[in-house]
Amino acid sequence: MRDRKTGFIPLETSRQGRPSGISNISSLTGFTLVELLVVMAIIAMLTGILMPALAATRRIAYRTLCKENLHGCAVGFRMYLDDNKNVMPAIANMPNSVPSADAPIYTVLKKYLSGPQALKCPADKGTVVGTTFFDRSQAEKDANCYFREQGSSYEYNRGLANQVIEKSRFAQRFTTNELYLLRDYSAFHGTSGKAGSVMYLYADSLVADRERNK
Repeated sequence: MRDRKTGFIPLETSRQGRPSGISNISSLTGFTLVELLVVMAIIAMLTGILMPALAATRRIAYRTLCKENLHGCAVGFRMYLDDNKNVMPAIANMPNSVPSADAPIYTVLKKYLSGPQALKCPADKGTVVGTTFFDRSQAEKDANCYFREQGSSYEYNRGLANQVIEKSRFAQRFTTNELYLLRDYSAFHGTSGKAGSVMYLYADSLVADRERNK
């Protein structure tokens, strides 16, 4: 009923002396403990569903960037060979098990690469532990970041050093599409031995896994 003095229609008052409209609003603004637990359970379930998909997407992205790096290395090797009568370089083994008179790979190919990061696989993210690489257990080696320690995530095929690929002893047994120049030093992209876990740069400039799957 409208108040004759103010002209406003007052809210109905509940038995506790509060306007009934306000009482109804306050009862709708809170969550019970059960409701909060249900929401948290749903969030946890969605996280469990999405995390494997996100991890798989990240692995694909790392593999793609790794392949781009190896393609850049293929161009670098081609320019090096053009300048050196098609003779492959002698490059220090990696990791350095013994002192070597040969230069590291980046020193050899520096003028042909975009920079040091061209030799880093983005999935090479291990933690440096211990004193020197060969003082560590196999598990520690597997967890090690090869690029940080050795300046490259990729192992060079030293069997081709100082040779023309087509005339090398390997070419007598294999075709150029079976010979690799560089490969991931470890299974950065999956379980060791599984397809796609290690990426290769082959002598015919293809970048693919062990089965030559792009």
